[in-house]
Amino acid sequence: MPKFNLLLLVTALVNASPKEEEIIRARDLCYFEDYQRAAELIENLSNRYPDEPAVIFWQAAFLQMLIYDSGQNNLLDSFYRVSDRVVRLCKERLRENPRDGWAQFYWGLTELNRANCQSWQNRKLTAFLTMLKARGHFHRALTLKPELEDAWLGIGVIEYFKATADRYCGGLGLIGSKGKAFQLVSQAQKKGGLLQPMAEYLLGFMAKEEKRFEDAVQWSCSLLFRYPNNRTTRRLLRDIYLDMSEYTEVIEIGRKLESDIINTFPNNRYGLAENRLKMAYAYEGLNQLDSAQIFCERIIAWEEYQNFVPWLANYIQEAKRLRKRISLKRG
Repeated sequence: MPKFNLLLLVTALVNASPKEEEIIRARDLCYFEDYQRAAELIENLSNRYPDEPAVIFWQAAFLQMLIYDSGQNNLLDSFYRVSDRVVRLCKERLRENPRDGWAQFYWGLTELNRANCQSWQNRKLTAFLTMLKARGHFHRALTLKPELEDAWLGIGVIEYFKATADRYCGGLGLIGSKGKAFQLVSQAQKKGGLLQPMAEYLLGFMAKEEKRFEDAVQWSCSLLFRYPNNRTTRRLLRDIYLDMSEYTEVIEIGRKLESDIINTFPNNRYGLAENRLKMAYAYEGLNQLDSAQIFCERIIAWEEYQNFVPWLANYIQEAKRLRKRISLKRG
């Protein structure tokens, strides 16, 4: 299962209470990557609602976003600890009221986010098994609260990765329906609620994976229209263009991402190495082999950090293979 961030899976009511309105503001702050203001708002919410699963879930989701965007894997323990607290709160709610659909919902979201983080840690099989546990919670939430449409997004995500499991966990085979997954995620996107941005991202990601590139670009650009500097979506758009062999577009996006990452998280070797590798492939595609090799060398130069930086060992090995291929092309 690849990495993507299942943040902000919180449903806004039609007539939102002050708490829901603040969660909506936190969503936008995070999509705009204004982490300081988002952190202040989330801390304020958690102080006022210390036993509210939705708020504590948001704490965990915020940590997860920081981990992915900054490459700071020292935050992983905090993420899992806060996630465990969400599950405990949901269990307490269900002991008091077994028909609490919201408790089932947030329990499912928490399991889904944990599975995503396990995948990011390259614990693929563990992630897949954790993800499967979430499905029952979403179905029970819908049984108890049929109007809780956002649960369909979670079910759609699970359905997609079941259908493509063999890509990420060899030997699992096809056990889901990609068509059904697109339908479920599209249903969540069309509702226009708090889940819509995440649904749009997922539609873009799934379309890319299925080589429906025009759709993938459309979904990504739609999200970037609202959140122009969102790095996660820009990475997705960069990767779509790379798959399309639109190498000039890849380099343009990659250059801006490099500058942005350096300005925001200057020690983020995880993010920089990943971006430089994609740029190296683009330069190779344009037959600008000197530039491609320079980007490979920049990644390989970080070999001493590969045991401490997420995914860096993978990126270094890939850069070495690309460097070798470039050398063969030169003869």
